[in-house]
Amino acid sequence: MLDFKTLKRLWKEMTYYEQFEQIVSRIVMVLIAALIVYLLIFIAVDLFDEFKRGLALADVEALKDVFGSILTILILIEFNHSIALALSKRSGVLQARFVVLIAILVIARKVILLDFSTATFEQLIGISGIAIAFGLLYWLINLRSSDLSPRRETDRSGEADA
Repeated sequence: MLDFKTLKRLWKEMTYYEQFEQIVSRIVMVLIAALIVYLLIFIAVDLFDEFKRGLALADVEALKDVFGSILTILILIEFNHSIALALSKRSGVLQARFVVLIAILVIARKVILLDFSTATFEQLIGISGIAIAFGLLYWLINLRSSDLSPRRETDRSGEADA
């Protein structure tokens, strides 16, 4: 964790837009954290009600609701984590890799909670197509970032030799 003097020095080095981005990102992080806490309380109350009813938790729909809420919280935590990571690296808040990863998590949540008995063929094909597209996109992003990594190392070693 940075001390106050370091934070103050870094703040002075930032442009106005970077300062604006830092403030807005932190506000978004606080709002997401509040949403996570709210959902945790909501799930706890919902789960407690299910336990009071007895065997109603064995109902598939009730289980899907609880599990879907838990997956939503995990997606929100990952989203918050990606913002925090971007802030600590000062690399910009919206990074394609994190956005694609979160989209893949949302697709996975949809597939896990999908009722296959009522799903149509078109829905299954659509979800499959989206999942394949995002998987390929993530692969391409990783391929691109791995292509850039050796160049960065070469640039750094060249700077050290000079």
